[in-house]
Amino acid sequence: MQFGIGQLPEGSNLNHILGVGLLAGIGFTMSIFISNLSFNSEILIDEAKLAVLLTSLIAGVLGYLILRKSSKIN
Repeated sequence: MQFGIGQLPEGSNLNHILGVGLLAGIGFTMSIFISNLSFNSEILIDEAKLAVLLTSLIAGVLGYLILRKSSKIN
């Protein structure tokens, strides 16, 4: 890699790492659980759940698009 710390697996590039990293951002179960513990107001809990679900959707779509684009390049 760029700093010489490690090596990418054969056949992969930084776009693959970025795409998988974005897909890892989908994990929202714990965030929703924590929001239920953190807020007393139902409105705040609902807003937190919506924010978690939207950011998970964005991470999933971006991860998919990047991985799809990088697989077409190879």
